[in-house]
Amino acid sequence: MGSPKETEPVLDRRDYPRLNASYKVRFGICGGQGREVPGFTNDVSLGGICFVSPDTAAQIGDHLAVEITVPGFDEPLYFLGEVLRVREDPAGTEIACRFDWLGKSDRYKDKLAKLLGAHARVE
Repeated sequence: MGSPKETEPVLDRRDYPRLNASYKVRFGICGGQGREVPGFTNDVSLGGICFVSPDTAAQIGDHLAVEITVPGFDEPLYFLGEVLRVREDPAGTEIACRFDWLGKSDRYKDKLAKLLGAHARVE
């Protein structure tokens, strides 16, 4: 074997900054049996969400309908997304999901952008 190579820095390949926050989530697998499952976010960005659920059958490639309850918002945020990663977590199953569509046109995206912007200014 050759000599060990220098470790290269790992770059964050995400297009949007993340907000590490815990919000209530309810979701269902599109085309599934209509069963809604609860969970809590680990982080949220304009590009997607990572959340933990104690009970899910979601798999990579599944499409989810997700509702996020954000304190201070007059209504939940809704989106459709594709599952990119599923892994076990001490609290259940961690699911990383890319947003395919945010409900009610740009209204939810704008609300989420304001939340993320306000958080970025505070830190």
